[in-house]
Formats: sequence, C-alpha cells, structure tokens
Amino acid sequence: MHIPRKKELQQLFGPGTTNIGHRGTRGLAPENTLISFQKAYEFTKFFELDTMICGTGELVVIHDDSVNRTTNGQGLVSELPLSQILSLDAGSFFNKEFTGIKIPTLKEVLTELPKDAIFDIEVKSQGNEKHRSKLAKALVSLVHSLSIQNRIFISSFDEYLLEKVKLEDPDLLRGQLLDVSWDEKEWKFSEPDLILPNHESVSKTFMNHMRDKDYMVLPYTVNKREDWKRLISLGVKGIITDRPDQFREYLLEVSKGN
Repeated sequence: MHIPRKKELQQLFGPGTTNIGHRGTRGLAPENTLISFQKAYEFTKFFELDTMICGTGELVVIHDDSVNRTTNGQGLVSELPLSQILSLDAGSFFNKEFTGIKIPTLKEVLTELPKDAIFDIEVKSQGNEKHRSKLAKALVSLVHSLSIQNRIFISSFDEYLLEKVKLEDPDLLRGQLLDVSWDEKEWKFSEPDLILPNHESVSKTFMNHMRDKDYMVLPYTVNKREDWKRLISLGVKGIITDRPDQFREYLLEVSKGN
C-alpha cells in the first residue's frame, strides 16, 4: 500500500498554513517572471511555477503551451529556440511598467532566489511517452545539478509524467494536481505524496477521504477571504494564491484573533 511521505513534507512546509505564491505573485507582477518571484519573496518563501521544454531542450518558466498570451511573440514554446524566447517581452501584457521583462529559464529562477526559497515545480507535458521521458530526465538532472532536492516538490496534472519523475528519482516529492472533475483511478499508480486540487472541489467529504489516505492537501488558486477561511477550517495544509501579500495579512489577522 502506498504511504505518502508526510515526515518529509512536514520538514518542507513546517507548522501552520503554508502561503504559496501562484506563478510568483501573479496578482502583483507578470506571472512566472523573475520579478514576480522576487516580489512574492517579500511575503512568503514558497512559490508555485510552471515549466516546460523549449525547442532547443532547455526548461523555461511559462504556463501556456504558446508564448502568445504573455509575450509580444507568437508560437509554441516547444518549437521556439531558447534564444528567441529570451528575446521576447514578457512584462508588457501585465503592465507597461514591466516592459522588457523576460521569460526566465528554470535554472535562473531556482538559482536567483534566496537559498531558503521552496518551489512547487509544476511540469507541463505534451502528453506523449517520448516527451514525458525527455522532460522528466531534464528536470531531475537540473534538480540534481543544483542540489536542491530538499526544497522542491514536483507537481503535474499528468500522472504518467509524475511516474516518469518517480522512475528518474523516487526520492523526489511528488504532488498530483486535480481538476474539478477527477477520478482517483487515473492517478493512484503515480503514488503522489500530496494532492493539489482545484479549491472548488474541496469539501468536508473530500478532506475526509484524503485524510483517510494520509494526504496533505494544497488547493489552488484561492484569492478570496471567504475561501481562505473555509479551506483553513477544513484543514488544508496550505493555499496557492495570486496574492500571497494579502493572504499573509489574513493569516496574521487570524493568528491575532481578529
């Protein structure tokens, strides 16, 4: 029977409710850029980010399959060389004051942030066997080269990709992302250590089911006070939010009994 590694997770997260900045701090700066993580670090040391392989094989930090939404360029990330991706403006879409901000490589984010930063690395796959293997190998190789195994966990909606990560390094902590509609049969074999559900899925019944299986729960993407209150009362371990600044203030209010 699979037993999630709660001891390792407790060491990673520590006590209390964990405040996790979504794509850095998506509500304050252009998502998944270095400045977004640097701003988020003012409020928390825990970050969620998205990564995938570009056309020349490097891991870059971006959410969408294409660069269309968040840059002044066009095209699929998987087909663009790193040199072209690095030439794009990834800040203006958010606000003109961020004009010239670049898409970072995963290595850049992991090395530029302070050494106590902890990362939820969400891995985006193309859904085929060859690509999953290539992605898992590249990711695990980078993590090992930086010796940061003790301050990351790998998450994905793709349970087959998580299995590939497990095969590359079974010691890395893994988190299974869940959509609103989910089927446990589809991901049980990947043996995750924690569950990251859409917050709308989280109910008392859901939490009881996850506790029975000894899973910690980190819902995404939660930006409203009423949802923070409800989820904390249900016993989630942490919350992924676009506004780690506001969530930090909320946690301080709660701790003071306000």
